[in-house]
Amino acid sequence: MSFNLLILFLFLFVLIPVLVKRFNLDPDKKIPEFLNEASAQIPQIESNWQSIFIKIAFAFAIFMEYISLKYEDLSYTPLLAHTLSLLIFAYVGYLLSDELFDTHWNSAITLISFFFVFNLSSGIINFIFVETDWTIIWMNRRTLIVGPNFISQFGGEIWRLWPPFYLLTILVGSAYGSLGEARGKFLIPYSIFSIATILFLHYDADYDSASKGGLVTNRGFDDGKALLLLIGGLGLGGISFLLSNKYYKDAEEYRINYFQNTLINTAVIGFIGMIFILDPPGESTDDYFWNSEGLLGTGVKPAAWGGLVLNLIFASAALVVGFGIGIALAFGRRSNLPVFWIPSVGVIEVIRSGPLVAWLFFAQILVPDLLDPVWEADIASRVILVLSLFFGCYLAEVLRGGLQAVPHGQYEAATALGLSPIQTKLQIELPQAIRTTLPAIVSMMIGMLKDTSLVYFFGIYDAFRVAKDLPAQWDFIGQHEQSLLFVGMIFWTLSFYLSKVSKRIEKNLGLTHEGGGEAT
Repeated sequence: MSFNLLILFLFLFVLIPVLVKRFNLDPDKKIPEFLNEASAQIPQIESNWQSIFIKIAFAFAIFMEYISLKYEDLSYTPLLAHTLSLLIFAYVGYLLSDELFDTHWNSAITLISFFFVFNLSSGIINFIFVETDWTIIWMNRRTLIVGPNFISQFGGEIWRLWPPFYLLTILVGSAYGSLGEARGKFLIPYSIFSIATILFLHYDADYDSASKGGLVTNRGFDDGKALLLLIGGLGLGGISFLLSNKYYKDAEEYRINYFQNTLINTAVIGFIGMIFILDPPGESTDDYFWNSEGLLGTGVKPAAWGGLVLNLIFASAALVVGFGIGIALAFGRRSNLPVFWIPSVGVIEVIRSGPLVAWLFFAQILVPDLLDPVWEADIASRVILVLSLFFGCYLAEVLRGGLQAVPHGQYEAATALGLSPIQTKLQIELPQAIRTTLPAIVSMMIGMLKDTSLVYFFGIYDAFRVAKDLPAQWDFIGQHEQSLLFVGMIFWTLSFYLSKVSKRIEKNLGLTHEGGGEAT
């Protein structure tokens, strides 16, 4: 989109209305005949279908812009696709003219913003879908997910990741089904995600390999069994959603709450079970009965974990353990007993006084000397311990603010009902504090997910460390942008998903019209 075209739009949609107004030709009072006839020829969309039409139009316009960039060497196709894309955006602007062009300033801001956003979007589309060769990602897709050591040394142990995946899809489907919303709101995006995941696993194409001297496949593994397991897990998630939606769509609120609490407890137990499956206790097949070859064996040690799975393990463990630490420290700091509030204040202030990377260095260098007589902690356990403490200390201060906002009448009512102090804190104060501080808590969770990438500094093969090392392969020397951008997009997608989940929870809690409820 050229700057000259922007000037033309400014002249047509901004300067002409100003001149018309100066000459007292207010369109609301007296519309010129040629403008009236031209406006009558523009098709209208019913208000019930307008939002759906706008979404489809945006998608089609972006696709046309992709066509114009993809086939720019052809004669007329790029120009026609680019023009059609601009016309679609112009028509969408016409449909939204009451919001975008209601004043002259809004008209100017809308057009200038569209100019920059359109050019930025075109550049992103051109980089991602046209210019960039993503063979490095396709060739190393499994390495990015589970790490290089898991692939090279324990390739036959990948089955340990499938039970947690199946449990995750069941929990996600059941949780969404218990919300009682229309099935299409879950099934449509879930189907799109499922298709994209299946294509990501199955995609196969040949590329010219310099190291192997010819055309080779960019998949590098047999996807037959993995594809069946993936389809089964995704299908199980859809079935669990349908069953949960059927039984809890019109159920009483106490039954829905009980079911959701059961899902949360199952998720925590399932996470512990996942760690047990990955690395069961025991160094040899003779230590415990589960170490036998017919059961779990000796597992995969944390030093061999890696990729995106390792980031998710660190983040999940830090959130689960850190939540318990944060609740304990928040109540401890509010206690009147010095035996509770002095240690709580000390831990919170000491941990918060240093950056996370400094505490990770502490876990790498000093923690083994401190814990070796009692606990020979591996690097993964030490990282989880530090991340949990760091998250818990910040969460304690957030929860403390929520606890201070609980009205004093709640304490009096709980005392009148005969609740003990522990019951009052856990059943009356804590739920209200979490409800009040939910946006801040979700923001901290998103931050903790991104902070797990700091383990890269310690030689741990998380997703970013893998992405940095992939361009050292002979076929992909120097291709740093592709691998780092791909991992960054994954983290952005996960963060965006958590933000949308937060808004959904806030809506169910009735926070959408309260201060700060929509700011996540």
